[in-house]
Amino acid sequence: MPDNTSLKSSAIHQVEDAPTNNTMTLRVPKPNMQVAVLGLVAFITLFQTVQLVRIGAKAGSAPVKAAPAAATTNTGGSGSNADVPQSMVGGC
Repeated sequence: MPDNTSLKSSAIHQVEDAPTNNTMTLRVPKPNMQVAVLGLVAFITLFQTVQLVRIGAKAGSAPVKAAPAAATTNTGGSGSNADVPQSMVGGC
């Protein structure tokens, strides 16, 4: 039986030289529609939160003024809607 445990070859394996440029390629996965919509919702939420904080800061620092009470006059009518114009009560 022949000895096949060691292969004898006179061929020399040569490796090609590596490229000389040292560039690195980064592969960024393409975002799908769900990720884009989620990012948009997150951006809108953040924007509205900033607006709400600014409005709250303005409201907290501004003095509150009470409006004067309107004088109610009941002229010639009866019922609870006597001081309301007829256009608002459905009259002619």
